[in-house]
Amino acid sequence: MGVFEFTFALNSVVLGLALTQIAAAAHKLLLAGRRAKWAAEPVLLAFIVLLVIVTVWLGAWDMRGETVITVGHVLLQITKLLTLYFASASVLPDFDGDHVDLFKYYDRTRLLSFGALIASLLLFIADQMVTYGLPNAMTIAIFARMVLYPILYISLIFIRARWFNILVLSFVILYYGWQTIGVQITT
Repeated sequence: MGVFEFTFALNSVVLGLALTQIAAAAHKLLLAGRRAKWAAEPVLLAFIVLLVIVTVWLGAWDMRGETVITVGHVLLQITKLLTLYFASASVLPDFDGDHVDLFKYYDRTRLLSFGALIASLLLFIADQMVTYGLPNAMTIAIFARMVLYPILYISLIFIRARWFNILVLSFVILYYGWQTIGVQITT
């Protein structure tokens, strides 16, 4: 087993657990039927986290040429992925009662959800800079990752207007989806 297979397996376990969190919570909410009061915001946020997890997992394929890895880099990698796990665990409620209001849950957990996404972004940026150095040019994609997404997520922590949250979450899905939908994975 090479370095890639060893680390990719661990990455897959953490990201798989994160996806399972979202799927299990969504399943329980669907089974709850009318006992769940639905809202757009947590569903949109769950889709963002799902999209990020899938693109991060596919992006890990870039490490397949690595022959050496340090414990420090593995710790950074796992910490990055755990922030995504925290985001996935907090986007939808773990329904086990009589009634759940998804907007109230979203409002109550927005600091954890967006805080985890911001921490994840910062850790991914730090990893990129440690591994590859500072970018030579500020592309739109780099600007979005380093500046736009953190600012949007911070604004979603503090601005509680529902229309604003739905608009920003929809924008993130459309823009991030547009950035990543055509990414090709090659062998």
